[in-house]
Amino acid sequence: MELRPLTVGPLETNCYLVWDRNTRSGAIIDPGGEAERIVSEVRNLELKIDWILLTHGHADHCFCAGELAEQYGARVGMHYADVELLDLSLEVVEPFYDFEQYRPVQPSDLLSEGDVVAIGTAELMVRHTPGHSPGSLSYLTEVGVFCGDVIFAGSVGRTDLPGGSHAVLLESIRSKLLVLPDSTVLYPGHGPATTVERERRTNPYLR
Repeated sequence: MELRPLTVGPLETNCYLVWDRNTRSGAIIDPGGEAERIVSEVRNLELKIDWILLTHGHADHCFCAGELAEQYGARVGMHYADVELLDLSLEVVEPFYDFEQYRPVQPSDLLSEGDVVAIGTAELMVRHTPGHSPGSLSYLTEVGVFCGDVIFAGSVGRTDLPGGSHAVLLESIRSKLLVLPDSTVLYPGHGPATTVERERRTNPYLR
């Protein structure tokens, strides 16, 4: 599997393009804005987009998911517990985004713990990691874990939004992420990538 990170939108969301190096079948994880830029990158990489994968339903992670799903005829995967957030969270980001090109998104596939998403011969294993939101998902791959706003380099996700729970978040991190090998790379929804070992050793919110 190959990956290309892009920081998109007014809230600087990490969007990730991942693809099977043999077939060039790919997925877009968390398209939080700048659809034209994402499309340009997909074109330059000569990818065939089969999936739009959402780590959670907050608008800064899925603002242009509907537009891209329509353009590519791609399946949209997310957890059922966050579907209602697709509309509710729009009010929060309204001051930051231009809604002229906005297209509503509806998931085609409701993903849950243990599901496997295939892109070509590459696989993304689904882990339910609630806390930041009820339906937050992390996607485990051979190159690392795409964990949305569950954990960041030196921090953890906020839990003051609807459906958030700090206790649940910490349990998700400890039971689903920190149990992975030390060298596992964590690709968060904002900010730089980190590793399981680094966060276990230095993250002040996990002590």
